[in-house]
Amino acid sequence: MPGPPLERLEAARLAAAQPSRRPTADARLVALGWATVDLERALAALATALGVPDDAFVEAPESVALGARCLVAAAALPGGEALAILEPSTEGRLATTLARLDEGPTIAWYAGLGDDPAGVGPARTGPFGPERLVGGDPIHGPHRFLIEGAPGTIAP
Repeated sequence: MPGPPLERLEAARLAAAQPSRRPTADARLVALGWATVDLERALAALATALGVPDDAFVEAPESVALGARCLVAAAALPGGEALAILEPSTEGRLATTLARLDEGPTIAWYAGLGDDPAGVGPARTGPFGPERLVGGDPIHGPHRFLIEGAPGTIAP
């Protein structure tokens, strides 16, 4: 999906918030993830596009499920959601996503409420605390995760 970063993020945010993309009826979108092959370049471009300083993005725990290094800016998006920038740290899911879909907003995290959907994966370390991969999505993405609650602070 070509276009300026803000347009791509807004389109991804609106799509991720649709009832058909939410993993459960009560789940709410709390963060988007921008996949990149160059963390520093993406950081500069996204910080400029969002009008936030580079230091608004802080180092966060890796996403084990994606095999990715992460930087996160809390409440960086117009809807108040967080934005994570992810760069592959292994030849895992994120590397596959980049090879197939290229750079851009390809990950969504939801605060899980109620019962888990069928096929949700085990909890693994992620940038917003334990994250569980939602089943049924292609291995190359886009990817959806359930987390315990809204990320008020980055997990240690």
